[in-house]
Amino acid sequence: MRTLREILDGAGQPRYRIARAAGMSYSTLILWERHGIPPKRIDVYTRLAQVLGVEPRALMELANGGDTRE
Repeated sequence: MRTLREILDGAGQPRYRIARAAGMSYSTLILWERHGIPPKRIDVYTRLAQVLGVEPRALMELANGGDTRE
């Protein structure tokens, strides 16, 4: 599985567009990617997963400190 950065890079869109499409702030996305501070609201994971084409579970696992590498 992959890290959040790899998932975001694989989306092929700028971070600000990903954040906007997921209904979250750009700063929230960057805090998670660069500093490991995940979003607090659970609904963000579902929307972000939909934008990125991954399962919400994968993002929640990342938020809990693991990467999704297999």
